[in-house]
Amino acid sequence: MNPRTPRSLRFRFFAALSGLLIGAITALAAISIWLIFPALQEEERATIKRELDRVERSFQLDQQQLHAQVRDWAHWDDTYQFVQGNYPRYADVNFSQEMFENMRYQLMAFFTRNGDVHFLAGINPATGSYQTCHTPADICSWMAPWVNSMQAAIKENRTDQTNIYPDNPLAAVASSPILLTDKSGISPGWLFKTRTLNNEWLRFLEDYTGLSINLSVSNQAAPLNDTFSFSGNTVVAERYLPISGSTAPASLAVGVELDRTSYLTSLATFRYVLLWTAGLMIAVIVIVLLLLEKIVLKPLRLLTQFTQQVGTQEINHDKLTNRNDEIGLLARTFEQQFTRQRQLNEKLSILSTHDPLTGLPNRRLFDQELQRAVEQAIAHHTPVAVMMLDIDHFKLFNDHYGHPKGDHCLATVGATLQAFAENNDVLIARTGGEEFSVLAEMPADQAHRLANAINAEIDALNYPHNFSPVAPHLTFSIGISALEINEHFTPTALMSTADQALYEAKKAGRHQVRLYAPPLVKETISTHNTPP
Repeated sequence: MNPRTPRSLRFRFFAALSGLLIGAITALAAISIWLIFPALQEEERATIKRELDRVERSFQLDQQQLHAQVRDWAHWDDTYQFVQGNYPRYADVNFSQEMFENMRYQLMAFFTRNGDVHFLAGINPATGSYQTCHTPADICSWMAPWVNSMQAAIKENRTDQTNIYPDNPLAAVASSPILLTDKSGISPGWLFKTRTLNNEWLRFLEDYTGLSINLSVSNQAAPLNDTFSFSGNTVVAERYLPISGSTAPASLAVGVELDRTSYLTSLATFRYVLLWTAGLMIAVIVIVLLLLEKIVLKPLRLLTQFTQQVGTQEINHDKLTNRNDEIGLLARTFEQQFTRQRQLNEKLSILSTHDPLTGLPNRRLFDQELQRAVEQAIAHHTPVAVMMLDIDHFKLFNDHYGHPKGDHCLATVGATLQAFAENNDVLIARTGGEEFSVLAEMPADQAHRLANAINAEIDALNYPHNFSPVAPHLTFSIGISALEINEHFTPTALMSTADQALYEAKKAGRHQVRLYAPPLVKETISTHNTPP
């Protein structure tokens, strides 16, 4: 006995399992670094973006609400009369400091059609007092920057919308042309409403969103991407929105501050799981080595000792099946059983997918290939056609010649169709007693020519059928379906429409080829003697 052989096997197992362990840990680390950690970071950024989306939607909703309110006022008969000077009590009846505070308006400005100031009303941001004027001067001089921007918007036709004005203070300004309630007539002027985006407005938006929000104005055009600033357990994210009312490019930076505790906790938990997984893998490798020694290596040494004691031939490690011991016997027996099983499986496969009389594929194999062809046609928008072939008056053949002669006829037709299928790269199966089906991945016109070729091939057999009313030899009727690929394109639809086409061929006198056409556009397809 060579004592080094068992130790050599033990070393090989140890080296292989150690390499497997190192590879598994390396793969785990690589997956963590390149997939898991980036996925967690991407999920965190996606969460931040969702919060920014929510803040932006709230911001846009507030602007849409302001625009809806200004339209409601502007499309009012009283406002229409007021701008034309026909309703002097309009301001006294409709305006008050309480109304401005409740609606969070800073300024309402009425302009004539040519852009001149008609009336101004608002709350002075410096004093908090309610003021009305006809010009942005004296006590209403604080309105002048906004009025100038509004007049510029009228001149540039930037009305009937909501814009952000970067003037100090920052404000959302909505405008609308003044019209009668039924929106008839010509607009006599314009109405603007201003809502200051001050700390009070920010508190309102923070209460609505539940987030800490800050606004700032940038003198650069709005960038396409959001910006993130990570610091410890918090992240500050900013999204830039375009603003108008300034001669230079400007954007509004909407920032939110979010807590990263949940993400950092998930990251720490995942790292903890990675460490435990690595430790568990090491423990499993050690246990596997112990089990190999006890269950495999030790019995193998005993088996080697036994074969050396009773064997008369040198052991061949390269050809296990030639070993003259129990392992060789087991190997040879397994090989014999495996070979036998493979042969039986091949026979079973042929029996389950082919017709025993004709040797052609049967209905089961045809349905499988048809399903595959339809799926490929839908995926790649490639043509596919099916044909249904029926031997004309085969019952009369069986009745007069007998069933043995009928079986011989079917076997002869099957051999002819099999050779034709191999030469034309199509699938022909026996799907009924005297019925055959063809699967051809080709357009309708080519399928029609192929059907005529099949009929010509069968006619060339000149197989006697003296009792057929159609011809003195065996003939076929063929129906073709090549539907347009759409949501109704299914194997069932193909076979059903091919069957309808076969019915039309039989109805036309048999020994015919008919291509299915929808009822409203049905066209007569010529017989096999007059191909299209």
